[in-house]
Amino acid sequence: MPIHEIRPSHTKREHECRPCVIRYQQLDLVIDYYSVDDLPRELHEWAFQLVKTNLQDMYEKSKDGWNEEEKRKEMLAPQARYLIARSATDPNDIQGFLHFQMVQEETMDDDIMANCAYCYEIQIAESARGQGLGEYMMNLLSQIGMYWKMDKVMLTVFKANEGAFRFYIKKLG
Repeated sequence: MPIHEIRPSHTKREHECRPCVIRYQQLDLVIDYYSVDDLPRELHEWAFQLVKTNLQDMYEKSKDGWNEEEKRKEMLAPQARYLIARSATDPNDIQGFLHFQMVQEETMDDDIMANCAYCYEIQIAESARGQGLGEYMMNLLSQIGMYWKMDKVMLTVFKANEGAFRFYIKKLG
């Protein structure tokens, strides 16, 4: 897990990353960028419930288990950022989200510390899966990381989450 918050040495305004409209394989979506301070409460609750629905069972089977209080705390950390994908025609039709932070993380390369755009969660609605949205959002995270001069993008995935493993290996290498 990430251990240190990264604070950019140069000043960038958060609003420079704000909403962009994408049209991708018949998906007409708006991707909204939020800092945790700007994230509406109902969007946070929606994101939390989606994580709980999709991953609680995997957490419970892992060595650390499921801790609702810790997961909420992680998702509300001051350095948390979100990309929220929603329909361009119906803002209440949310198709997915990506929760990330800029952190310093130990890598597998001889335990070297690296500045990382760390993906904590990516969740895509069942109806939007297999249409490139997850890949697009991970590529956005990579671009954001490059903008902030991060060394790499990192994430953690459960071994039991075979679909996610296939996605990361096949689509992101």
